Amino acid sequence: MLIHGRARLYGGDGQLRIWHIGTHHEYEPDESSWQLVVGWLEAGVTQPEQRRYASPISTVDLFADFVVCPREPFRKGAVQAAKIKTATHRRYVRTF
Repeated sequence: MLIHGRARLYGGDGQLRIWHIGTHHEYEPDESSWQLVVGWLEAGVTQPEQRRYASPISTVDLFADFVVCPREPFRKGAVQAAKIKTATHRRYVRTF
């Protein structure tokens, strides 16, 4: 399934989420795609941020068109585990 979303790592508790923009629904990358999404976020981090923050990838949001494959049935408004396959049209936005 193709969604337009925002990927964010929440530095305080380490949650990695992709919000499906325009909904109240979020996806959490499964263990097979977690590092892939982390790598995309790392690509948006600049050198000064790497030196200044304990968790530099929590300083950027990644907006993109994601291909997601849910691992469980849809539950409205819930966080749903999913395999994340691709992210195209990537755009990074600082969160601080």
